[in-house]
Amino acid sequence: MRAALALVLVPLLAGCPDRTIAGVPVEQGTVDVKDIPAVPRRDVDILFLIDDSLSMKEEQASLKANFSRFISVLETLEGGLPNIHIGVTTPNLGTSAIDGTHGASVGTCVGDGDGGKLRHLPGGGAAFISDVDNGSGGRLRNYSGTLTDAFNQIAEVGSSGCGIEQHLEAVKRALDNNPENAGFLRPNAYLAVIIVADEDDCSLAKSTLFDGNQADSTYGDRVNFKCTHEGIECDSPSNDLELLGIRQDCHPKYDSTVITQIDRYVEFLKGKKADPRDVIVAGIIGDAGPFEVVKKGNVSVIKQSCVYNGPTGPQYAYPGIRMGDFLGQFADRNTRTTICNDDLSGAMTQIAALLKRTFADPCFELELADADLTEPGVQFDCTVVDMRYVPNQPPEELAVVPACDATRSRIPCWHIEEDAQHCGYTKTDPHRKLVVERGGVIPGPEIQIRASCVTIPASGQLY
Repeated sequence: MRAALALVLVPLLAGCPDRTIAGVPVEQGTVDVKDIPAVPRRDVDILFLIDDSLSMKEEQASLKANFSRFISVLETLEGGLPNIHIGVTTPNLGTSAIDGTHGASVGTCVGDGDGGKLRHLPGGGAAFISDVDNGSGGRLRNYSGTLTDAFNQIAEVGSSGCGIEQHLEAVKRALDNNPENAGFLRPNAYLAVIIVADEDDCSLAKSTLFDGNQADSTYGDRVNFKCTHEGIECDSPSNDLELLGIRQDCHPKYDSTVITQIDRYVEFLKGKKADPRDVIVAGIIGDAGPFEVVKKGNVSVIKQSCVYNGPTGPQYAYPGIRMGDFLGQFADRNTRTTICNDDLSGAMTQIAALLKRTFADPCFELELADADLTEPGVQFDCTVVDMRYVPNQPPEELAVVPACDATRSRIPCWHIEEDAQHCGYTKTDPHRKLVVERGGVIPGPEIQIRASCVTIPASGQLY
């Protein structure tokens, strides 16, 4: 739940509403705050970055098996499925670095790898899926069969990619005027980047990472650990990653000259849109901790941070420190879930719910409280405000929207209604949403609705 900001007339302090209306003491953290575009936009370009390294076979299978869950949430938007472009690329950039150099080829790490190119639909098809409203109640599609079938075809990335995964640089190369991917990005669409990986980002500033004796049987482990050593540092108990043991407070290494700084990619993505809030990022990645240096023979390596039992045995993932830092720089436009799960349905649903909230999601994900038990029905205690959002400027509060009365005599006004069809993906029951009545008046595109409603605390007791 996002922290409530101060609102006109009814201030919300530290997440707790002023209870002068109902006179009810409320536990902290029992306010659901929603920011909803008054006029929804329906275009979104979705880039999946899918790790194609050797250890990803089972995770890829679960991703494809649960893609329909992702789409089913988006289909609950008012008006149905939005106008989507979906592209897939991999983190395989071979031995290339952003300084233009290449390391010597080793195994499946060759040249520029996939170079951020989007994967084409079979039979010489398009480089991305397009499924948009045709303006007459139908859809224009560039694929045959179902949307899930089409995604599964381009998401079949295999597991023979380079083991040095340059997740963030591959995203940049895919979206940075790549002629191979022409037409994927639309200027007025939201941009969503979804990264699915079991190892951390290793985007290279210099290809010297690959230096060393390839004939040495420990070469692969040494290169992988060099990626960690050059890209991450930990504040306690020691910043020396050569020492064995568990580390705390780990974060990207801010003075690395070998691994690229995270800011390069945050600034790039936010700069792709006039309003940086139009960029949504998600990661299905390894747990952040524990972060532990151990020995493998005579070589230092990072221990897996999580494990689960997959169909073919134990599956592992490694601490996503750089990826976590990247995701966290997108405020309320990010979500992170663990890849250490044999069923990624929850992760896919969570990401789709984030997209839906960004577009226009009036559904409440927390159970709304009854502010007056002496009255019949549920008496909702909400503050609803029309806000003006201008890119790169603080939001402006315009006017408090009153609750609707029985005759709708004051317009605009708000009310709460049940909607199992569009809000069925939420865990609440009944499934409720906010409705703002405007009498046919269409607000400007810069107007958003901020609604703050009192909810039942985690204890289940309001008072």
